[in-house]
Amino acid sequence: IEVEFKIHGEGNLHGDGMAIWLTKQRGTTGPVFGSADRFEGLGVFIDTYKNQRPGVVFPYVMAMVGNASVTYDKGHDGASNEIAGCSARGIRTSSNPTKIRLTYFQEKSLKVDLMYKSENEWTECFETGPLTLPSVAYLGFSAETGELSDNHDIISVTTSNKYINKGYNEQGTLTPADSGKGKTHGKQFNLQKETGSWKWFFFKVVVFFGVVVGGYVGWTIYRANQRGRF
Repeated sequence: IEVEFKIHGEGNLHGDGMAIWLTKQRGTTGPVFGSADRFEGLGVFIDTYKNQRPGVVFPYVMAMVGNASVTYDKGHDGASNEIAGCSARGIRTSSNPTKIRLTYFQEKSLKVDLMYKSENEWTECFETGPLTLPSVAYLGFSAETGELSDNHDIISVTTSNKYINKGYNEQGTLTPADSGKGKTHGKQFNLQKETGSWKWFFFKVVVFFGVVVGGYVGWTIYRANQRGRF
């Protein structure tokens, strides 16, 4: 999942941040960056306001996996919930395109890359160990402001499947290079074989009727000759 976004606003005070969700339930309004707490699935948070988390530089990007019962530790900026994260100073109000890319390998890992330092330059934020997400999940976005304000713009969202069978593109259709392979050849071969069989059958039928008609004509001429003699 690749998302281009922009966080911006006036003044030196701003907050609070935005989130990207892959959850089992549809998104509803709540206290976790504008969405519901005690979610089941993945939340990736771009936190722009520091509460009580000493030693961490903000803005901060982190991931949390919820099991429908664990609550988000908002007072400490999710310190007890974090499975991985990184500081991203400069991601807010960057003059370059700002993007985040999530790459999930089922039950193996989640990798998050950021683009904000310069255009087309990706920086790895983190990569987790084994991670299990809902097999069917809703993709969503949310943002939150409190006493402070900020703008959180979603510019574009691109998704793709990395598990692609050979000969198929990301939409699941045959690519031109492979469209003539496999079963297609088999069908053409069978069609040619069937066509040859039908031709041979019709040839034999024509020959049979030719013999019958020829025999009948010969027999008629023979009888006429016999009658002429008498």
